[in-house]
Amino acid sequence: MTYRDRREARVQRLRGWANTRQAGARAALQSTERYRGDHAFATQPGHIPERARVIATEDRAFASLLKADSMNGRADEIERQADKAIYSDDPDACERLEAKIANLEAQRTRIKIMNKAIRKHGLARLLAADPPLELTQAERRELVQVAELCPQHHVGTKGFPSYVLSNLSGNLTRQRQRLAQLTKQS
Repeated sequence: MTYRDRREARVQRLRGWANTRQAGARAALQSTERYRGDHAFATQPGHIPERARVIATEDRAFASLLKADSMNGRADEIERQADKAIYSDDPDACERLEAKIANLEAQRTRIKIMNKAIRKHGLARLLAADPPLELTQAERRELVQVAELCPQHHVGTKGFPSYVLSNLSGNLTRQRQRLAQLTKQS
């Protein structure tokens, strides 16, 4: 059984538990349905044991529904992560890692080109109507966001902060080492 299979089995278990909780909560709320329109029962002063049981049952049912939502959210997150993840025991792990490395290298090259263009022309010129280097919408958003979040960096004249390239280089090194380890194992 591969790691991906174990993750998928966990998703199925979480969804099953959530469905069980939702079914139990619906049944509990259905059992107290007859008291919902009874204003005398709900507003009568003093302690009424039956009303206390109804309130406790509904509280448990709503807590169970919240827990079921939490379980479904965890299952969704596991699925989201598994879609992007490259597990070592995947049959196509080496090919996917090579594609990821190529993508990271292309990103690093693109950022270097953008930094050179920003240093030469300035960010305002690149964001203008007729730029010397065409930026994608994601690149524009990222540059504007960095300019807003890091005003001390002067994105308009320097380009991306150095940590962006450092992080990309670190990720590239880590992925290359992982690829070497996987090719050695297989």
